[in-house]
Amino acid sequence: MENNLSLRAGTFAPAISSTDVRHARAIYNPRFTALLDHKGSNTQVSPNSFFVERKRSFDANLSADVLLSTGATASASFANPWQKDNLGTSFSRFAEPQLSLSLSQPILQGLGREVTERGITVAVFSTESALAGWRAQALSVSGSARDGYFAVIKARENLQTRKSSLALAQEIHAGNEARVRAGVLAAVELLDSRLGVAQREKDLLDAEKNALDEADKLLVLLHLPPRTELALSQPAAEEAVDRSEENALKKALDLRPDLQQARITLKSQEFSAKVGRNLLLPSLSLKGSAGVSGLASDYGSAVDDMKTGKYPSWSVGVEFAYPLGNDAAEADLAKNRLLAGQSRVQIQSLEESAGLEVRQAIRNLETREKQIAVAKRGVELAEARFDSYVKRAKVGLATTKDVLQVESDLTAAREGLTGARADYQVGVTQFWKSTGELLERHGIRIEDREIETMAWKGLQ
Repeated sequence: MENNLSLRAGTFAPAISSTDVRHARAIYNPRFTALLDHKGSNTQVSPNSFFVERKRSFDANLSADVLLSTGATASASFANPWQKDNLGTSFSRFAEPQLSLSLSQPILQGLGREVTERGITVAVFSTESALAGWRAQALSVSGSARDGYFAVIKARENLQTRKSSLALAQEIHAGNEARVRAGVLAAVELLDSRLGVAQREKDLLDAEKNALDEADKLLVLLHLPPRTELALSQPAAEEAVDRSEENALKKALDLRPDLQQARITLKSQEFSAKVGRNLLLPSLSLKGSAGVSGLASDYGSAVDDMKTGKYPSWSVGVEFAYPLGNDAAEADLAKNRLLAGQSRVQIQSLEESAGLEVRQAIRNLETREKQIAVAKRGVELAEARFDSYVKRAKVGLATTKDVLQVESDLTAAREGLTGARADYQVGVTQFWKSTGELLERHGIRIEDREIETMAWKGLQ
């Protein structure tokens, strides 16, 4: 879970989605604007005049606006126009600072926190969906790791079985050589024992290759260097698993990340449909502003004049707008309602599939548990039969070929038991995956914040 590369790559999806949430929340960032503007002009007063009017003006304006959760936009501005000319009038030089506040509040379309923050909410749902998708991937990786672990155990046990089989064949061949030298066994028996040794040497090579292949697969899954020595502890005896269908199905409906992801998708689409109904309303906004201004020949006196509030300004109004044909909003609403309906059906389908997987996993466990019991009896019978043929061969009642065939049956029976035990563990993995509790069963708990942290660590 810590090293797997595909899972590590998957951590970037929730991290990327979380940046979308941050981006969406930027709608509440105040916007500050500053303007410095210096203008000038030289203009001839009339065609027959030699007098040139020289105008100079300077603006230093500041403004800030912010979006409120109700959907309103609040603004504040402070304008500082200053102007002078060479006409020699009382207005040839003056400053006129102005301070104003304004508010525009939607009353129908765009009213309320849900509508204002719809981008944030959708981004949050997307992040939750990405996290659920990552957990689904984590469930798959953990299942592959568990199955890979038991595949290595199975391959190594089969390797030991093949080594024992070769040792037995070599022992039989050595015994045949001694008996041929003593003159109590026909030399032709040596051909059968040599062939038996050769066949088991080939089987041992295949078993060694399979053990290396399975270990290599697990190394890749764990993102460890090739040829790293894997020291795996021997698994305990088959543990009892609660196979109550009712409990298992309840866990599946609560824990399976694919169902959680589908439900998040439905919530997002239902929310979009709800907000879409508001966007069908006409646009009606209440607008208001208030301000004060000052006027004087120098800037300081003009500011003092503004502070007195003798020259206020204000406005109150209502702005109405409605498109003649609101096809875009109606189409978006219809689309979100259809998507929500589709998601509800998909959730029902996933719930039915989860129930099917749980029932199949339970039946699979029951069958594989019985297969272990059958395989154990098969090994016991094969061992007894082998011992019987060895004794019969010593008194000449069985040939070397017979003994080797019985030994081959014993090897197959032992491998069958090893395979049955590994298959049972694969069945346990399948069952815990079907209920969504595989991570919990192995004590793996990863908080949402840790998933994003893993993505950022991957960049270091």
